[in-house]
Amino acid sequence: MIKRFCIKRWQIVLLSLVAVLGMTYLLLKLLPNSSLNAFMQRQNSTRFYDRNGQLLHILALDDGLRREWYDLENIPENVQKAFIEAEDKNFYFHPGVDVTAIFRAASQNKETGRIVSGASTITMQLVRIIYPRKKASVTLGVKIKEVFLALYLEIKLSKKQILELYLNSVPFGKQIEGVGSASRSFFGIKPEDLTQEQIEVLAKIPRRPADYAPEKNYDYPSRCPHFIQYVISEYAKTQTVIPNDLTLSINAQWNELTERLIQLKLTEFQDARIHNGAAFVVDNASGEVLIWCGNASFDDKEHNGEIDGVLVANQPGSSMKPFLYARALERGFDPSSVLPDIPLDFGGAQVYVPLNFNNRYNGPVRMRVALASSLNIPAVYVLYRIGVDDYMECLDSLGFDSLKGTRESTGLSIALGSSEVTLFEMVRAFSVFARDGKVLEHIAVVPSQKQEGKRVYAKDTARILCNMLSDKNARVLGFGNAKVFETTYPCLFKTGTSNQYQNIIAMGSTSSLTVGVWMGNFEGETVVGQTGSSIPASVVRTILDELTKTYSAQEFAQPESYIQQNVCTLSGMKATEDCPSVTREYVALGRSVHFEPCSWHETRNGKTIIKYPSEYQHWASQKNFSGETQIDGSELSFLYPRNNAHFIFDPTIKPSAQMLPVEVTGGHHTSASLYYDGKNMGTVSDVFSWHIALERGTHTLTAECGTERTSITFTVK
Repeated sequence: MIKRFCIKRWQIVLLSLVAVLGMTYLLLKLLPNSSLNAFMQRQNSTRFYDRNGQLLHILALDDGLRREWYDLENIPENVQKAFIEAEDKNFYFHPGVDVTAIFRAASQNKETGRIVSGASTITMQLVRIIYPRKKASVTLGVKIKEVFLALYLEIKLSKKQILELYLNSVPFGKQIEGVGSASRSFFGIKPEDLTQEQIEVLAKIPRRPADYAPEKNYDYPSRCPHFIQYVISEYAKTQTVIPNDLTLSINAQWNELTERLIQLKLTEFQDARIHNGAAFVVDNASGEVLIWCGNASFDDKEHNGEIDGVLVANQPGSSMKPFLYARALERGFDPSSVLPDIPLDFGGAQVYVPLNFNNRYNGPVRMRVALASSLNIPAVYVLYRIGVDDYMECLDSLGFDSLKGTRESTGLSIALGSSEVTLFEMVRAFSVFARDGKVLEHIAVVPSQKQEGKRVYAKDTARILCNMLSDKNARVLGFGNAKVFETTYPCLFKTGTSNQYQNIIAMGSTSSLTVGVWMGNFEGETVVGQTGSSIPASVVRTILDELTKTYSAQEFAQPESYIQQNVCTLSGMKATEDCPSVTREYVALGRSVHFEPCSWHETRNGKTIIKYPSEYQHWASQKNFSGETQIDGSELSFLYPRNNAHFIFDPTIKPSAQMLPVEVTGGHHTSASLYYDGKNMGTVSDVFSWHIALERGTHTLTAECGTERTSITFTVK
């Protein structure tokens, strides 16, 4: 009876013990631990790869620490075995604390009278990494706590997870943690490329890093640094943790070829004070960045190599004109629309008098030629017609964030690219033409999701722009037969030069790619002896020549809502048999029905008579054309200056030398008289033009032509 009772009592005790242990296990398993959670979610060094898998950069943590993460299956088995053999032979057979090792270590240490052996397991070492000791001295209480935490980790995590955490966290000294960073720092290779000898060396280092660590440290790769900095900053904006491995859209080989190309150009033109250059290339279909060369050399401290030319705002000059002309096409203009390339002022509160790059005037010019030859006055005239506000709204839609908040200070000079924008923004906007009018965001990380894009221009507007910008004949007036623009594949180009030649820029685009190149210097010095952007244009051309071997350049699509008709090259109107020069041009379907025949040419007695509109009267007379030139009669008006114009004395020029040109157009008589504040300034015939001395104050000009009379006022300060 007593025996049965004893057996039953021991069974109860045993069951109770099992129950307690089970409950304890479940509690430990389910018990949250903020320190462990934080440790497992901590940031590691990010490995950046290019689109082809080439390692670009390994990002150090904020404190300069290098800690790469490798999943256990990517750490070679012989590396795992080496660390287990060196640190914890019974790793897979104990619950976090190796009792046999404790007794063995105690016995050996007692025999020698000093510590010659330790009993710390891999799990206990991981405990000290996760929960660092706060004091240098180790008390019994600290040891007991570490034993408990080791048991806790064994319950909470699998053996695989513990080994994985340990191998990625074990310190090697020299700001290096984990076998991945250690193998790269000490041997310049990945863990899977280690030899057995190197593995054995690596496994010893954690015991005494100062004694065992190799003296030589290999440099970490640092390719495409400006692009890497951009990607890091984008993650910082969203406060998103960067993954351990990140594949970027860039092609490192192409990027480095571009850097060398720019370096060669800078060396060639160093006497011109061109010290910096940047190139930016995107895939039109996806928006993925293929080349991001922020400067010729990141390490060139003398010339501010660390400054990223892709993101620095500069004046783009005439390279902005395509966006303006595209807007004009959607406001009623056609490629055949004739624009005035004659001296004009655009009055109001402030007079703006644009000049062409070469200070020449070409009279009436079709829009196609004005854009392709980059004439300034027609561009300002177009902006004057459509309005600065409308154009600024268009630029905002294209993503020119640099222009936000500048509307009040922006005037007509923005038609010539006077406002500062970045190459990043220019490429995004310029690529819209090859994308049938849609703008896409730049993509830096792959794989990427397909973008629908945002429509900025109608499809046919974009196609007309592609046609005009790829027209070699239309460029001749401004650039001659420039060889740099003659490609064997369909391509559109636009160049730009800022005021004082501080920035020279070129844009190029095929059906597949868009390229932007900027050159100049970050010191603000004027580029010497360079009168255009042929240097960056040659870089754009070389990049496209190379990349079109991979990204084919297809013919640009033809517009669907336009038809081609014969037009007079001078008037832009429907050609007649009297027009001596005719070309084929796209005309909007709506306009083609009412497309008026040319009224500028007339044949009399076998001679062609040109009848210029009145605004071209003075220009035509200065050209001294052979044959007859008939001027249309129209209402008498002042061509220059405009009513209520304001002028300011130039303090660098003597007042007596500052003259105001006055031009009057129209009238139905061959002579006209000018009165300046009532004083007769003389009567002229045929060409109604005078020069008067500037005087401070508000003045009145009156012109008389027969019985016709007109007056304006202007102010000089």
